[in-house]
Parts: sequence; C-alpha cells; structure tokens
Amino acid sequence: MNLFAVAKIVGCFGIKGFVKVQLLTHSTPRLNKLRNIFIGISENTAVPAVVEEIVFNRNPALVKLQDVNDRTSAEKITGKFLFVDEQDVALPPKGSYFIHEIIGYEVWSETDEYIGILADVYKLPAQDVWVVEKDGKQFMIPAVKDFIKVVDAEKHKIIIMVIEGLIEE
Repeated sequence: MNLFAVAKIVGCFGIKGFVKVQLLTHSTPRLNKLRNIFIGISENTAVPAVVEEIVFNRNPALVKLQDVNDRTSAEKITGKFLFVDEQDVALPPKGSYFIHEIIGYEVWSETDEYIGILADVYKLPAQDVWVVEKDGKQFMIPAVKDFIKVVDAEKHKIIIMVIEGLIEE
C-alpha cells in the first residue's frame, strides 16, 4: 500500500481531542469526504485511524479523530502526519511535490557543492520554506523557482541556486 501525507498535526485545540493540522494538499475539499486515514511519522509507521470531523474555517484546520477524545491523547499524536491511500490522493500540480516524498533528499548547489539533507518543509502564507540540515546547522531555502533548480526523484537529489547570505556556515 502506498500512502501520501495530506496534513501534519501541529498542535491541540480544546479539551475534546481536536488537533490542529497544517494541510499539505492543494485539494482541501476532497479531504472533507475522507474518513479512513493513517497516522504516523512516516508512511512505514502509519496506523489506521478514522476521521470524525474536519473544520476548515480555521487556519490551521481542526480534525477530530475517533478514539482521540481528550487533550492528552491529542498531544501524543502532535508532530505526526495524516496519510491517505494513493486511491484518495489528488496529484500535485506540475512542479510541486509531496512533502513526505522529498524529505531526506540530498541538497546540492549548482556548482556541485553538498549543502545538506532536506529535513522539513514549512508551509508559510507566501511560499513554502525548505529546511536543510548539515552538521547540526539548519538553512532555510525559499521553495521558489528562483532557488530550486532541479528536483530529481530518481537520485533523491535537489539542486539549488545559492546566493550570498542564503547559506551561512
């Protein structure tokens, strides 16, 4: 079974088990129909779960899962991803990628200098920001065409254009 991340649990809301989720998909109306999902840190660790309710009129969105009925239970799943089976996935537009697929890719400069590993992606209002880690340091790379030159899924490699001040060692 192939699973795809559609949201990341970023916190709790209230005392009834609602979790705040940062959506990782461009097709939010489709999520309204989902009931059977998977929760985990990765596709390999995800376990089945059932969605009871989704509230989209907030940012981040709120999700109530079956068997997550209090704040303590919700806190235990914070930081995990919500996954769907590939049959429920809306494919990303051309030039976009599923976050869980590119996490762990090596990041290199156009001049073939190793920059680090893609460790996380922050979904911000203006654009996504890719977090690259190397030797315990983190670098923030705006995920825009000006900087991201190539994403090679076969080689698990990203090539970026480095400008002065983008990467401080």
